[in-house]
Amino acid sequence: MGSSLSSCSSRMREFLSYVGVLAHNVKHPTSVVVGGIEYSVKQLLGEGGSAYVYRGWDVHSGNAVALKRFTLTDHKYQTQCMEEAAVHRSLCPHPSIVNFYDFGIVERLGCPLPELWIVMECVEAPSLANYINMRMALNQPFTVNEVYEICHTIVGVIAHLHSQSPPVSHWDLKAENFLFERSQNMKLCDFGSASRLYYEPKNALQVSIAETELGERMTLLYRPPESLDLWSRRRVDTKADIWSLGVLMYLLVFFEMPFEGNVLEVMDGTPRRFCEGKCEAIPERFEPFIELLVTRLLVKDPSVRADIFEVSERLSALSYMPPFPRPNRDFQSPQKPRFE
Repeated sequence: MGSSLSSCSSRMREFLSYVGVLAHNVKHPTSVVVGGIEYSVKQLLGEGGSAYVYRGWDVHSGNAVALKRFTLTDHKYQTQCMEEAAVHRSLCPHPSIVNFYDFGIVERLGCPLPELWIVMECVEAPSLANYINMRMALNQPFTVNEVYEICHTIVGVIAHLHSQSPPVSHWDLKAENFLFERSQNMKLCDFGSASRLYYEPKNALQVSIAETELGERMTLLYRPPESLDLWSRRRVDTKADIWSLGVLMYLLVFFEMPFEGNVLEVMDGTPRRFCEGKCEAIPERFEPFIELLVTRLLVKDPSVRADIFEVSERLSALSYMPPFPRPNRDFQSPQKPRFE
């Protein structure tokens, strides 16, 4: 049996192009109607898997929007996309989250599969990753106050997610997913990995499923040890976001990743700069910040790792930033298990 695309029929090639397997042949739409409103589709901003993000405009009002298009290849993927839309919508409005406007399932003429479109705020300024790279290129380290201000925004949005009932885990917190507005306010985007469930697999089948699903949801450079060693029986939940926050904080100070995607290093839990025989001097002004980072965030055991509200309180004690309030547990339902 052959597997070469050259042997595919023209219809098969059309289908593969449509769902993104032959990405260079993808034909992007020029307009779409969602919720009775027509949007013009002007520019591809990004893509991943079978999803595309465009810059567009509301044809009636002329307002700029971002449009995210999913090709619904099967029922499971449709459920996943609907979950992303529902979670994103439930978290808005918030000053540090990209605004959610609308969503809908669309069947466009000539398209073999239905699509789900999300209409959201268009934040056109660079990402935090772009900003970090620029500062690195200019050899301009962040000041202590700059780091505290950036972290305060990130901690605030995580606190908002973890205050929901049940709490929402983002599970893909990274510099690329924080976007700057022209006002310099920073906003979190992309809720495709967010979940109200926790993972605690108890047998080989559950471990296999969890490995696949968490691998799809999380970015390796920001993944916590418990998500890589599922046989450890450590729960994967909101504490995974705390680890990712620790990676971001480390990046802001040192302009490098603590583990560089090495799975064994992550599972060991010790950042490169603090490994035996490799410890480098820490700028004096950052010593309390790094102590917090290493002793409460980049902690291998999630049951010992701080929650976001402790992080907020400790950062507040180090800076002039006010802490974010802890939710009343009596009015907050817990996350449910992925596996019953």
